[in-house]
Amino acid sequence: IFLVGLQLLGDGFQCLGGKGAGGMFEAISNPIAGLMVGILATVLVQSSSTSTSIVVGLVGAGQLSVHDGIPIIMGANIGTSVTNTIVSMGQSGDRIMLQRAFAGATVHDMFNFLTVLCLLPIEVIIGEIEGEGGPLYWLTKVLTDSAMDNGEKSDDPLKDKSPTKIITSPLAKVVISN
Repeated sequence: IFLVGLQLLGDGFQCLGGKGAGGMFEAISNPIAGLMVGILATVLVQSSSTSTSIVVGLVGAGQLSVHDGIPIIMGANIGTSVTNTIVSMGQSGDRIMLQRAFAGATVHDMFNFLTVLCLLPIEVIIGEIEGEGGPLYWLTKVLTDSAMDNGEKSDDPLKDKSPTKIITSPLAKVVISN
């Protein structure tokens, strides 16, 4: 069901793309704006998985580039810090448990903040020097290229087909077709 939902999400973004939905994300070419969008989206839906899935759907539909999606995903990781702090406040009835829960949430928060603080400037600076993307962009490109093509020619009819698309497309086409 989850995979069909992601397929529907991607198909929906492809359908919306013809109506100018991609124009909403022109301002996200600024990495700080992308970071803030990721934080805000995750805080609003209280789920980094949901906001990350939306970004993956947009990238898959061609409405958002991988280069612009990286800061949004980083923002989603920071946005989840709000969620875990709210959850830790659920222990307010017991002072010791609140202290422990809040300490755990704070460790998680600091990990996310420091990771973004270290990686985002590197990604932006090297991306500006290279012109296309930074180390995270190139890492995802290498992983994707190696998963999709090993450099050899083959007669495999499923070579360019995603196994999940083959499984989920028939059911997704019942709901929406693009």
